[in-house]
Amino acid sequence: MDWDDYLRQQAVMYLQLAGKAGDAVNKQELLDLAAVCEEVANNIEDRASSG
Repeated sequence: MDWDDYLRQQAVMYLQLAGKAGDAVNKQELLDLAAVCEEVANNIEDRASSG
């Protein structure tokens, strides 16, 4: 498995957990983690495609 795919799967998991979070602080933290995973996955993909 490639790191970018793994990180995107993690982002999906964090988004699902955020949907179930009971309070706003935990929900925001999970959303932030999902965003970081997506950003890093995009950076990895960009570097791989640029050569």
